[in-house]
Amino acid sequence: MFRKIYMISFLFLATSSTFGQKVKFGILIDPTITWLRSDVSDVTRDKAHLGIDVGMSIDYFFSENYAFVTGISMFNMGGTLKYDKGITLRTKEGNMTVEQGRKVKYNVQYVKIPLALKFKTNEIGHITYSANLGIDPMIRVSTKIDFDDFKGIKGNKETKLINLGWHFGLGAHYSLGDETAIFGGLSFMNTFIDLTKPSHDHITSNNVMLRIGVLF
Repeated sequence: MFRKIYMISFLFLATSSTFGQKVKFGILIDPTITWLRSDVSDVTRDKAHLGIDVGMSIDYFFSENYAFVTGISMFNMGGTLKYDKGITLRTKEGNMTVEQGRKVKYNVQYVKIPLALKFKTNEIGHITYSANLGIDPMIRVSTKIDFDDFKGIKGNKETKLINLGWHFGLGAHYSLGDETAIFGGLSFMNTFIDLTKPSHDHITSNNVMLRIGVLF
């Protein structure tokens, strides 16, 4: 999977060279806090999950201050839910029963391909400020589940292959000269497709993401 990401990053970089200054290529690392929520009262949120989003971005500026943003990254997220009525989990080892009142921790890894619009200010000193809004299509790579004494149970059968979210973010870029800049920011991403396959509830996620990266 990481080999595929490196190949795509090379293609992004080649595209950047083709388009010249209209395209900015970035490497990003986003520490993330995620918590899950359910739409039924017998499934309640417990603990949040500390994850990370690592990958690359490409900004195509169709005017001086506006850009279309895409990229690819490996997004690790999850959270813990308490099942007051219990639940039967479908795992690689077979169906596993979680008793009433027990907690289940989900760790899910996705390939994420954001599609967004970015607005940036003109440079003020060495700093440029920006805001972006977009959607986040995601493809599930792996799911691991912890409950009771079981750790790292493979649970792809328990989660859906496709997820979709939306995000809003604010950031700042500090120019290092030429076309290089470091950037940081804060964004919020919410998913609205059910994370799990069972139809008795609708589980989605809230994510707070701290963005750190370099633009070329």
